[in-house]
Amino acid sequence: MAPQIRTRVVASLVATVALLAYSSGHGAAGPERSRRASKPAKHTATIEAVQFQPATIEVKRGDSIVWINKDPFPHSVTSASGRFDSKQIQPGESWTYKAQQPGNVPYVCTLHPTMKAALHVE
Repeated sequence: MAPQIRTRVVASLVATVALLAYSSGHGAAGPERSRRASKPAKHTATIEAVQFQPATIEVKRGDSIVWINKDPFPHSVTSASGRFDSKQIQPGESWTYKAQQPGNVPYVCTLHPTMKAALHVE
């Protein structure tokens, strides 16, 4: 290979590597950027047999949680901290909460205080 062609090939390779290195740190979607760009998820929990299922729900900020009452009587989804309160959810009805603040949030059914569960928001 002629020296001039070899110099051009090497220069082209160096430029390509430099461009790839720059783009991976500037403008490429890293883990944090791709999480912010993704759509919020919708999670479903059921209220059945006088229990919350699942007993612990793990979500990200911005995600929504829908509780569906499958029992033949009303229930509530009420956080101990006052962060949310569904009031009464009638049989066959649902209630949705959009998680905004991070943390662990225990909740109960105010009509059946032995029903307990937790929401973990990242």
